[in-house]
Amino acid sequence: MPFFGKKNSDSEKKLKESDIRRKYEFKDTLGTGAFSEVVLAESKQERGKYNAVKCINRRGLRGKEEALDNEISVLRRLNHSNIVRLVDVFEDKTHVYLVME
Repeated sequence: MPFFGKKNSDSEKKLKESDIRRKYEFKDTLGTGAFSEVVLAESKQERGKYNAVKCINRRGLRGKEEALDNEISVLRRLNHSNIVRLVDVFEDKTHVYLVME
């Protein structure tokens, strides 16, 4: 599943940040790293349903875009009770957002 300006199928298209903010209300920061942070987000369509959103800064991705594409592709295919499920992916000019269960 290619990202970063490459063509995607309709089901794999990413949304802009304004779209993620329409679907989720960001609450608390759960953790931070060198190029990303994880925030608790509440669904605006299903109040009371929470997800973790990994917000990855694009500056830290330079040269690693293919590795992130691979990670997203693998996470989309995985379905195991001991592995956090990838729910959705969004992107904008500065960040890639991975919505996790």
